[in-house]
Amino acid sequence: MLMSDETIFRDEQVFNPNYVPDTLLFRDKETQSLVALLRPGLRGGKPHNTLIIGPPGTGKTSIVHHIFDEVEEISDKMITVHINCKLSNTKFSVLSEIHKKLFGFRPPETGVPYTRIYEKVMTHIERKDISMVVALDDIDFLFEQKYANDIMYDILRAYEHFPRARTGIIALLSKEDFKEVLATKLYSVFQPQEVVFAPYSMGEMYEILLTRAKMGFFPGVITPELVEYVAKLTVDQGDLRVGINLLSASGIIAESKAKRKIEKEDIDTAYEKKSRFVILKEKIVVLSLLERSLLKEIALNKNIRSGELREKVKETVNTRSFSQAISKLESYGIIDSSVVTVGRGRSRTFLPRDSPKDILSVLEELSKC
Repeated sequence: MLMSDETIFRDEQVFNPNYVPDTLLFRDKETQSLVALLRPGLRGGKPHNTLIIGPPGTGKTSIVHHIFDEVEEISDKMITVHINCKLSNTKFSVLSEIHKKLFGFRPPETGVPYTRIYEKVMTHIERKDISMVVALDDIDFLFEQKYANDIMYDILRAYEHFPRARTGIIALLSKEDFKEVLATKLYSVFQPQEVVFAPYSMGEMYEILLTRAKMGFFPGVITPELVEYVAKLTVDQGDLRVGINLLSASGIIAESKAKRKIEKEDIDTAYEKKSRFVILKEKIVVLSLLERSLLKEIALNKNIRSGELREKVKETVNTRSFSQAISKLESYGIIDSSVVTVGRGRSRTFLPRDSPKDILSVLEELSKC
């Protein structure tokens, strides 16, 4: 039996979703492309606008964090701001994050108009004679809330009122329909250079997970063969984060059983209980209470019609809120809808994309948090 102070983990932090390793495997080309686009800002000029496209779990965020950290170590001519648009998805919240990076604190949420905070931010950049690049991560969420065009326009056209303000945007997107949703006037201003992050191959995932396992576990805790098994499960999900989570969860299960080694049964248990829900949980965790309620009813009632769904939540939703919530669930790839004929009229029906059982399980887990 393991003693209470013993552990199979050398460093649990390497399995943290926000952990950025010193060396990022298989992304040299993408890194060099981004560095080249930022280089003008390092010389005091305007950084190039950039669009990073790639599926979730392909290293987009890690690369940006890695480069931003290096920029701030070597240059005082450019300020970098990374914004998670899942959490900051309004004009004010995005500007608030920029304000926090520049001044060390967020502005009051009430009592101070957006225009005054905007003027303070851009005036500061002018006076300091620095460039600023803002990374809008998961910008899909800004588009969902209809704020992407406005906030990007405000950042990119700052020079019209603040002539010495040199600003650029890096937009990180998981979908490839970016140009279709951009307003024409904004795209002509944005004019991004594209950097594409292709999905990792099976071999690349194995190497990345093996490296992470060696960093996170003590020698002999997990065999290369079992890491390969983890990689296969990860490829099925198409997201590297599933594999990283699976390594961590397997270690926790093995340790809870007082084992000194991870076994296949620990991996299978971790996958079924937690790791296979990583992507689904990431989608659901950002939903509002109304959106979760609608999703729960759709999971419980196969092919539920729009009218029936409205009836189940009628005390908490008006027509506009209902339509916006359904649109969000569809745009996030959580549900599908179809139109059916009912008598002389038509109605929409809804189906969950994932297993109803899995959806209900994640909703229950989140309700306890």
